[in-house]
Amino acid sequence: MYEGKPPSSAGRKGWSFDALFGRSAVDDPAAVPAAQVPVLAGPDDAPPTDLFGRIGGFLRTHRLDPSPINYDLAYQYIGGHDPALVASVDAAIARDGLLRHDVAQEIAEAASSRVSSDLLGKLIDQAHRSVTLAAALVGQSRTDARAYGSALDRGSAAIEAGGEPAGRALELMAELTRTMIDKTNDAERRLVEMGSQMSSLQGELAEAQAVAESDPLTGLANRRAFQARLARAMAQAAAEGTPLSVAFCDIDHFKSINDNHGHDTGDRILKMVAEALVEGVGEDAFVGRFGGEEFLILFDGIMARRAAMRVDEVRDELSGRHLVSKTTGEPLGTVTFSAGVAQLLVGEDDGAMLRRADEALYAAKNGGRNRVIIHGEE
Repeated sequence: MYEGKPPSSAGRKGWSFDALFGRSAVDDPAAVPAAQVPVLAGPDDAPPTDLFGRIGGFLRTHRLDPSPINYDLAYQYIGGHDPALVASVDAAIARDGLLRHDVAQEIAEAASSRVSSDLLGKLIDQAHRSVTLAAALVGQSRTDARAYGSALDRGSAAIEAGGEPAGRALELMAELTRTMIDKTNDAERRLVEMGSQMSSLQGELAEAQAVAESDPLTGLANRRAFQARLARAMAQAAAEGTPLSVAFCDIDHFKSINDNHGHDTGDRILKMVAEALVEGVGEDAFVGRFGGEEFLILFDGIMARRAAMRVDEVRDELSGRHLVSKTTGEPLGTVTFSAGVAQLLVGEDDGAMLRRADEALYAAKNGGRNRVIIHGEE
């Protein structure tokens, strides 16, 4: 077993957004059975008051903090702008009795990824049309050039044969040349315009791609982008016979952090852990957010023990920080995480390797948290 220091026993003091919302004990859904939790009318019901009031009511009912992500989610749901989002929220409320914070975040992230993917598709279609138009223009210019060459040949032959007065033939050839020059200039102008449009599209495509593959809160690669990167790295490792390892990291007692200090503080802690991982594991590692409070790290060309040592250094540094609430100034104690590491086996697919890393993570959790364990060394 490879493990770090034991978890800290520092206490925590909480704060919440109750004052902002004007909550009372009666408003707390935790004080009544789930079946009795009032559910805000959906987008198809009669609007109770103004939009802002309905958004506030939605957040208050489901104990969601007034963050930009939650406001946007409430706006999209109440307005019915995204049918898939509405269906997901309704299903979550029907299942749990209210919209939990972690579920709301997953729905918002999925909606963000879906919008980005739609935008990416539109930009790709637009780029395809521009390329097709440019190819057609080049083809037409080639046809015009061939026709011009043929006409010059015919004019030259007519002069040589004496079938056409030389003056008239030269006049026709000069007129033909002017026409060709105009066509060439027009084609060049249009190609320059298309080049400018393609450069703009290239930048927009890159931006849309980055948004579609990024976690909106931390800026890390999202699950889809991480798994795509992992698949490429695994194929290369198998072809070259080089080692590859992954680490699953999970923030300890994260639900308690949200419950005691509010989800806004929880979001800040997620970003803090993300930054600590990126800065601490090395430039040759790739960090992604798998979802919720879970992070994945890809160590390409690195064996499990060395990867575990890097992760444990981050864990040790993070557990030594004494955090204070930016809002109230109250101490928050320490934040720790547990991690499981697995090294790629011969013939293993990504799903099997991630499952082994997840098993090692659970072993770290069950072993007391705030530690790093390598699969097979429990």
